[in-house]
Amino acid sequence: MSQEIGRHAATGTAPRAAIGEHTAATRRVLLLPPLPGTLGHGLRITAAARAAELAGQPGLAAAYRDLATTDDLATTDTAGDERDAARRAAVLAFTDRVTLAPDRAGAAVLAALSAQGFDAPAVVALAQICAFVSYEARVAAGLALLAGGPAARTDGLPVTEPETAGEPEAAGAGAGPAVPAVPFTLDQLTWLPRIPAVDVDTLTAEQRAVIDAHATLSTASPYYRTLLHDPAALDHRTHVYNAVMYGRGGLPRAERELATLVVSRVNGCVYCASVHGRKYAQLSRDEAKALRVLRDGADAFTTPTSTSTSTSTGTAPGAVADPRGSAVARFAEAQTRTPPGAGARHLAALRAAGLDDAELTDLVHAVALFGWANRLMLVLGDAHLPGTPLPDTGSPRTDARESCSGTSVPGPRTGDA
Repeated sequence: MSQEIGRHAATGTAPRAAIGEHTAATRRVLLLPPLPGTLGHGLRITAAARAAELAGQPGLAAAYRDLATTDDLATTDTAGDERDAARRAAVLAFTDRVTLAPDRAGAAVLAALSAQGFDAPAVVALAQICAFVSYEARVAAGLALLAGGPAARTDGLPVTEPETAGEPEAAGAGAGPAVPAVPFTLDQLTWLPRIPAVDVDTLTAEQRAVIDAHATLSTASPYYRTLLHDPAALDHRTHVYNAVMYGRGGLPRAERELATLVVSRVNGCVYCASVHGRKYAQLSRDEAKALRVLRDGADAFTTPTSTSTSTSTGTAPGAVADPRGSAVARFAEAQTRTPPGAGARHLAALRAAGLDDAELTDLVHAVALFGWANRLMLVLGDAHLPGTPLPDTGSPRTDARESCSGTSVPGPRTGDA
């Protein structure tokens, strides 16, 4: 393993020993699986390096490339036959869209991969690679910021601006979020895959072992049955998820949920925002605030400019009513951009609000984790409002309700986002 990748993995373990171990294992099973299928090692590494570069982490991109052998890289040579060039172009187009504008990664990008002969396991693996690199790049940027170094290189890179409205033809500089087909809500939504999920009656021994190993996984979930196309990646990802979201100590659970709610809002993941909005409302005991965050993002922590409203709250118009919540939300918003944009002023606000090093490290990981989670949810399926007709996806539905965390939500444990 290169020093660059090793440094990110080791640093990321700070208060959560499992995070570094399973981050490294996820990287290995995604980029160098023993049986890569229709998505060869070279294409996997090419996609990871491209995603890292777009996220402002050229060192991480170089470390990914260092994993490849000469034979691996030969498969990505555009000077090869037209079929190889077309497959590589489809992989890179998918990577660019998922990295820069996951809320615009609709069914068409999956169809483009299928047209080049990539089957469902390959599509899920590629989605996992792009989503995982989003996570690893944001961990690297966040930990570098905490250490006082440059967080991400942005020169010459397209930058997503979540505040910018509009629907440009292609993702790139200034690309804002698409208008969600389903509005942001705290209502419980359903999620259905765009590709056939694994049939519960035909699980392999490896797939069954992964489900049995984690209390938060269930074959009742179409989300998990979709991710089971790559069981090894799902296994290690679940370890990372549980360590980041449920590790004891450090950042309070309510603030982890706040961070993931804000990230989901910025990325346009209505499904994840719904689940984690409810969790934040439950843990903070303030549903009204959760609704304000859904509507206003970090501005939810600033009092309205109305004099009558501010008088009733005892604060000046436009003042920050909750400096700690505001600092967490502002950091999450900035860090969710591609490349991540959190800087010294965001860190200063967090420290001024009283966050210590362990809490800051947890915050970095929670924000990064939902760059991973949102991309999987947005790319591989669609959210639906209760009571609306559900399309026939060819995938069996025993219970389409999802819980992104697998805990604290009534009903079956059917998802973690």
